[in-house]
Amino acid sequence: MRKLIPLIVIFIAIFFSNCVTPSSDKNEKIVETPRVVKRDSFQLLCQYWKLSDAEHPTSKDISFTNKEGILLESGIVFMTDSSFLENPAGEMSYGKFKLNGNKIEAKFDDGRKAVYTMNRLHKDELLLNRLENKHVSELTYNSTNTWWPDANTNPFAKQNYQWSVKPKKAETDEEIKKRIKDFVRFYQYYFTGLVNGGATNLDLIGLPCCLNWYQGGITIQSEAKLDKKWINCFYSTEQAFKGRQMLEDALVKKYDWDTKETNWLKQTSSVLQQIYDKI
Repeated sequence: MRKLIPLIVIFIAIFFSNCVTPSSDKNEKIVETPRVVKRDSFQLLCQYWKLSDAEHPTSKDISFTNKEGILLESGIVFMTDSSFLENPAGEMSYGKFKLNGNKIEAKFDDGRKAVYTMNRLHKDELLLNRLENKHVSELTYNSTNTWWPDANTNPFAKQNYQWSVKPKKAETDEEIKKRIKDFVRFYQYYFTGLVNGGATNLDLIGLPCCLNWYQGGITIQSEAKLDKKWINCFYSTEQAFKGRQMLEDALVKKYDWDTKETNWLKQTSSVLQQIYDKI
């Protein structure tokens, strides 16, 4: 069994006042009373799964940091409209899938085909055998306990994740602003999915981000410590810095933090919606 070594991205924040830092232990309970969500097999399958182990892997099944210092992490997202995204935190490939019993018939947008056999589908773990080009890989995924019943509000849907795709030419200020708004909306959708799925830990490793999350507060990284993967979502470092400044200008405005809300994921999702509306 080939083990995939998890890589840790450390985010350094510019602290705002009155921010409470949660434990660095990602397994710490982050909601006072996690809700138990009962879903059928299709609904349970439709979430973000992070690859943890692989036997007979292909190159796309290996998590690594490239020469630019950008973390590429393997995983897969199945969505309720039967679309899917392979490697949302790596080299992305979209496609469509059909569930037949324990078989997942997948067709990628570039014409490639694969068949996944589900050997285990559990709320915490998914075991798949993937047959692609006569090559069989045995894949073990860990759940993120996310759930988006409406694919239109799934953050990884193509229209919602376009902000992460590096543009081929320099963008105008309005285009950068839209990219920033879509970035905020992505995380608002993501946090909502964590709430819907009854998540009890927060693991955003590998996803492009310039924010840090706290109970009752959000902070932004300095230019010197800005996440390289987030910078790579823009045409240039200069344009990424401009986008960062737009976001910082939005963060310093006043927002309504629901102090009676005990689930800080839900609390943060609400504030992200407010930030989105004010950018």
